[in-house]
Amino acid sequence: MTADGRLGSVTIPQLFRERCARTPEAVAFRVKEFGIYREVTWSEYWERVRQTALGLLELGVEAGDRVAIMGDPCPEWCYADLGAQALGAITYGIYSTSAPSQVRYLLESGGAVVAVAQDQEAVDKILPLAAGLPGLRQIVVADTRAMFFYRDPRLMTFAELLEAGRKRAEREPGLVEERIARGDPGAVAFLVYTSGTSGPPKPAMISHRNCLTALIGAMGEVCPGLVTGAHRTVSFLSMAHILERSLTAYLPLAYDAVPHFGEDVEQLSETLVEAQPTFFCGVPRVWEKIASHVLVGVGSSSWLKRQAYRGAMRVKRAALQRHWGGTRLSLGLRALSWACHQLVFRHILRKVGFLQVRYAVATGAPLPPQVQALWQLWGVDLINLYGSTEAGGVITSQRPGFPRPGDVGIPASVNSVRLGPDGEVLVGGPGVFCGYWQNDGATREAMEGGWLRVGEVAEVDGRGTLKLVDRKRDIMVTAGGKNLAPTNIENQLKSSPYVSEAVVFADGRRYPVALIEIEAATVSEWARAHGVAYTDFASLVGQPRVLELIGREVSQANGHLAQVEQVKKFRLLPKELDPENEDDPLTPTRKVKRRLMYERYRDLVESMYAEAESRLIDAELARLAPEPHP
Repeated sequence: MTADGRLGSVTIPQLFRERCARTPEAVAFRVKEFGIYREVTWSEYWERVRQTALGLLELGVEAGDRVAIMGDPCPEWCYADLGAQALGAITYGIYSTSAPSQVRYLLESGGAVVAVAQDQEAVDKILPLAAGLPGLRQIVVADTRAMFFYRDPRLMTFAELLEAGRKRAEREPGLVEERIARGDPGAVAFLVYTSGTSGPPKPAMISHRNCLTALIGAMGEVCPGLVTGAHRTVSFLSMAHILERSLTAYLPLAYDAVPHFGEDVEQLSETLVEAQPTFFCGVPRVWEKIASHVLVGVGSSSWLKRQAYRGAMRVKRAALQRHWGGTRLSLGLRALSWACHQLVFRHILRKVGFLQVRYAVATGAPLPPQVQALWQLWGVDLINLYGSTEAGGVITSQRPGFPRPGDVGIPASVNSVRLGPDGEVLVGGPGVFCGYWQNDGATREAMEGGWLRVGEVAEVDGRGTLKLVDRKRDIMVTAGGKNLAPTNIENQLKSSPYVSEAVVFADGRRYPVALIEIEAATVSEWARAHGVAYTDFASLVGQPRVLELIGREVSQANGHLAQVEQVKKFRLLPKELDPENEDDPLTPTRKVKRRLMYERYRDLVESMYAEAESRLIDAELARLAPEPHP
């Protein structure tokens, strides 16, 4: 199928049914179970979705009802999503990292009548809330391991749901097909909750047309090889997010892409090596983390390998600089660059699973230009894609061909994009969402004369590409009246392999300061290599040599910033941030809630603008350090 207007005239279940009928014996996806990948064909996929739909119908689910799905990517997530949509029901995901209070809010505000839980961990967050949710009729559990002691009438297994559907199919064999045929492309297919960095998450209503045109169709436009060739993908991000849901469940309906489900999302590195994806889309944090591990590995390799790596990097940097500048490479430089790839970078990419990647996409948050440049130097054609849930998916994107880092490319043809008087990005077209669920006020605030206000400020450079400045609400004004974009500063800091998170404060202040969460894996590796003793995270960040290490990284980042943007002081967070901890200022997707971060670590921030700083740091570390054993 091609990425044309056809995608705007069908529903997701209709597209699914057509795909199953067209290639019944082809592989739909692969899932790893007990160490072995099992292939599922499209005909098997159809039977599972059909049985799931009829099983949900037996539970009383009808068109317009909401079905919540909680857990990591797995086949049952797709079965439940497509099965519910086949009935005209509306689905939405809940992040597995959501705290109990967040789960309650999502179940209440979405009004789910059925919740599908991946495993015991999800059940333990949903079941205690069930008594206070009279609209929630049933909790369906996919993975029942460790569930033997659970005895609750509201619980049923996914296998029982499928069996109920199988029996209903014997009585009414064509019922699901009839329901699918009735589908309306303009109807709401699913809800996606916003990140909630500035308030309670809002459920955005996404229609079939929104998603299929602005995300699936636009992705085929950005990466044309999806339309013409076969590809392997890896499913690992939360499917509560519009990106992973669409790439795992809907992209294969339009293109020949086969998702791979690893045994555990925490084993992504292993899954990448096994699957060797040809199309890989990840948030910046994933690209940063894998790059950090590569750099640590290079640093701990033999002297000869380090010298070979450095020499190869010099050659590739010279080649890329000419490419970015539009200068044709000489035959000699092309040959030398090819040799460096074959002798050095090819082995690195094989070890991380990216040797065969044809399309590499970073999206979901700003990607530090240094990180994008690093992957391109290693030979991965990494591009920046800018999207929004409310825009249905893609807004703008760079195109493959090793583009210069630092911008987010040009608009896709599906939606129209323009800048408002203050530089805010405005989007119009078939991808723009249907509004926020039961929140007309928020919907009106998001729209301006038929255009979606994305909430981010951008500028267009001389090449016609869009360059993001920052979130409109995050732009800071220093005491000296200078406007600062904190995201740019934070991205420079996070380009270090030793920095996991950075949060900048400068609004109304004399200079920018930063709270920094270290990357525990790489810093601990550095500490072991340099003989720095520590017992836990708090003692690691308390080591003077670790403070010196991060200080050097901050100085290096400052070298890429204007003087007014440079971080004058920083503090290391004395504990790792955990989205499942309700006291931590993070969303389930690890986006920082800046205001809450300040409130939580007010003393550390204020210490950077006051005297007696060391006493405050020591007190915070002492408070979080484990008590000594008697």
